[in-house]
Amino acid sequence: MSRSTARAIRRVVYFLLIVVVLYLLLPRLVGPERALGLLRRARWPLLVVAVVCEAISLVGYTDLFRHILGVLDVRLTFRRVLNIVLAGLSFSHLFGAGGAAGMVVSYNALRKQEAPHGLIFVAIAAQNFFAYVVLWVMFLLALVSVVSSGRVNPLSYAFALVLIAFLLWLSGYGIYLYRHRAKMRRRVSQIAALVNRVYRRELIRPESLDEWLDSLFAAMRRMGTHRGAKRTAVVYSCMFWVFDLLCLYLVFLALGYHIALSALLVSYAVANAVGSLSPTPGGLGAVEGLLITLLVSFDVPSPQAIAVVLLYRLINFWLPIPVGFGSYLAIR
Repeated sequence: MSRSTARAIRRVVYFLLIVVVLYLLLPRLVGPERALGLLRRARWPLLVVAVVCEAISLVGYTDLFRHILGVLDVRLTFRRVLNIVLAGLSFSHLFGAGGAAGMVVSYNALRKQEAPHGLIFVAIAAQNFFAYVVLWVMFLLALVSVVSSGRVNPLSYAFALVLIAFLLWLSGYGIYLYRHRAKMRRRVSQIAALVNRVYRRELIRPESLDEWLDSLFAAMRRMGTHRGAKRTAVVYSCMFWVFDLLCLYLVFLALGYHIALSALLVSYAVANAVGSLSPTPGGLGAVEGLLITLLVSFDVPSPQAIAVVLLYRLINFWLPIPVGFGSYLAIR
């Protein structure tokens, strides 16, 4: 058995174990009858609205990507970009930690549209940058709110605060390198050489780095000089997260529980921010576990917390997968 096949089998086994724990064992902790009782009393019209909100969230994410592509002079229809985004999400949810599989799908789809190689990397990086900047700002505000409330020991979030400091330093260092381009070329060459040594094959061709960096500098110049480009990107990113948060809130209402918006925002921001760093595809397991734990810490009863989170993730995580595979077939 080859190394890549063994690695793929391990990923499948880990994925199935997480699914079994979440959807078979976790509901048993509160009793299957109680969990089913909550679902039977659910107000289904509100769940339909929750699904619509999740769809609007994905439209915001699509508009974010299409806007960035437009700034970089890559003109595609909304339908084409929507198919690329949905296909990327479905592969990220099933096959790749950190969204790597989705990025590969997006890259290949854009190459078929004859988009320049370097601009594709910039567009994907910018899409993730603007999306996660908004999430990490929400996360930081949530941490400040929780620590200042005195409900949670500040030491519990020390690691998260250190992580934020590291990300801010990394962002600052990236800006420094962008302004000193000779140093940036050296650092990128060193990183490429390290990656090739680790994988013992030439994943990154040194001769393509100059082309990629030239495209990066040109794209950053366009983003900086295009009027309103950054503001519009932030608006679309907020649309993505706000409607996803609204989906979670509507699931709470559908199951008959009214939660304080402050508790909901803190739980949502912390779970998604930390879950985005999880090695599992789409943060599966990490997001659910953190979200349930945080909701319970805000006095949400365990049965409601578990039922709400699993139902929300059914809409947020699982529902886009079959739709995304249909989109993948369309873009192929």
